[in-house]
Amino acid sequence: MSDWIAASTNSYTMQSVNLMLTYWECYICIALFARRFERREFFFVRVILTLLEGIVLCYLLAIWYTEAGSLLVRVLCYSAITVLNFTALIFCWKDDLQEMMLTFCSSMAAYQFTNKLYPLLQNLRGINDRETLALLHSGPEISNLDWAVFFAFHLAVIILLSVFFAPKNRLVHNRRTTRNVIILSIATVTLVNILICVSRVFEGESPMLNVVTKVLYVGFSFTILTICAGIFSQSEQEEQIGILHQLWRQDRAQFESVKANMDVINMKCHDLKHILDKIEDKLTGEEAASLREAIQFYDANIKTGNEVLDVVLCEKAMTCQKSGISFSCMADGGRLDFLTPVQTYTLFGNIIDNAVEAVKSLPLEERVISLSCWEEKDALVVEESNYFSGRLELDHGLPATSKGDSSRHGFGTKSIQYIAAQYGGTMDIRVVDNMFFLTIRFPLGKNSDKTA
Repeated sequence: MSDWIAASTNSYTMQSVNLMLTYWECYICIALFARRFERREFFFVRVILTLLEGIVLCYLLAIWYTEAGSLLVRVLCYSAITVLNFTALIFCWKDDLQEMMLTFCSSMAAYQFTNKLYPLLQNLRGINDRETLALLHSGPEISNLDWAVFFAFHLAVIILLSVFFAPKNRLVHNRRTTRNVIILSIATVTLVNILICVSRVFEGESPMLNVVTKVLYVGFSFTILTICAGIFSQSEQEEQIGILHQLWRQDRAQFESVKANMDVINMKCHDLKHILDKIEDKLTGEEAASLREAIQFYDANIKTGNEVLDVVLCEKAMTCQKSGISFSCMADGGRLDFLTPVQTYTLFGNIIDNAVEAVKSLPLEERVISLSCWEEKDALVVEESNYFSGRLELDHGLPATSKGDSSRHGFGTKSIQYIAAQYGGTMDIRVVDNMFFLTIRFPLGKNSDKTA
């Protein structure tokens, strides 16, 4: 096959084929890493046009490189192919420019990783990669099987890299992310094009230098892939933390509103008790009992030793009462003073809200929620239990949200875990038979001296 290619055209053919293979392999990497991007109108027509454009440009670059033959020209040729690939990405797909730049860096790194890993395996098998592309044997003869192994290896590695390193979330735009993307893009494009050209000059100096150069290059490419994935992961974490803080601000406003309402309700209940004492003889026994029951319901103060926790429990007890849910609590709130008021309100509010969501559709006899808070050795334990039906599906150790929009829901449990982690604590979720348990452990030794 290689003999047929060499004989089919003129002296520029082999160099143009090398450049075209580089362009097409980079193109395949881009297509795999950019598959989540929205395709532009007439996508397949655009793909064909960019591929044809690449063939023409690669042939012209091959003529220039063959005639000039200098290292600088080689760098410029591969830089031109890089620009052409990025232009193809923008021409065929549309998305945020920063995400496209970062995806392009991942694609380039995946190409370079694969492109150096294959000859490295050849060298480790004692095969000179400068003489043949065969992986299974040495010698200049290249069979159809060698071509099949060559292309299959490259395609398989690129697909695996795209599965593990292709971005799966969106970037959160801020100054730091923008700076990181720009620096990484410039460094990747510059170093990749310079190193790929320089390394080919020194790879032939000695077999050991050849292997070392490829090992360093494979490591460099893998580092770029890891950094790109890390930027996306860090961006996702920053977005989630931002949402948590936004929810906490909402919880602060809600707590202040609930506390004010509770104070008003307690005052009114106190007044109603005195009024009922004065007019009780004018009411029937059933009317008086009904009024006292109503007053007792709204005046059911819970005293745990923590004012904020009392407000939360009173509010949620009313919610449970309206939904026919039996709610019991045994809590030593005095040991929770290391939490800020907002953290206390958010932590226990989310715990009970999640439990209410889980039991409200159950039969009436199973609508039971139990909350406990006690000291155990050197830890403060908060445990909630409730009946549970169905199957518990975990996503990164947290229950998967049942709401439709998973990007904006499921932060209740994340907020609980985040608050526990801030104080060196842990959160454990388990299901035993038909009971759900959420257990939080705060190490008292660390929390006793910590200020929020």
